[in-house]
Amino acid sequence: MNKKRLGLLRKLESIIGNECYNGSTQNWGPGGRFEGEGREFRYPLTVLGEDGSKIKVKSDRPLSLDVAMTGYYAFGANQLHIMRALEQVLSYLEANNQLKI
Repeated sequence: MNKKRLGLLRKLESIIGNECYNGSTQNWGPGGRFEGEGREFRYPLTVLGEDGSKIKVKSDRPLSLDVAMTGYYAFGANQLHIMRALEQVLSYLEANNQLKI
């Protein structure tokens, strides 16, 4: 995998991670003024560091290929391996839809 492909995978992950929304969040402004329900948020990407430790990362943090590809979203006891899934999507598009990266 080259640097360009890894950059694309990280950008795609960032787009997906920025599309989370919680409609139950109560938003209160200055002076206790209610500003409505719901809030968008960035879902945290977790990676496994070189030593195996879990690290929450931001989109702009430089990561090695090996560390970046461990990226997942934690949903309680479940994990969505988003970086591996996005790599599979790109591979599928290259093989079946003439995508050139």
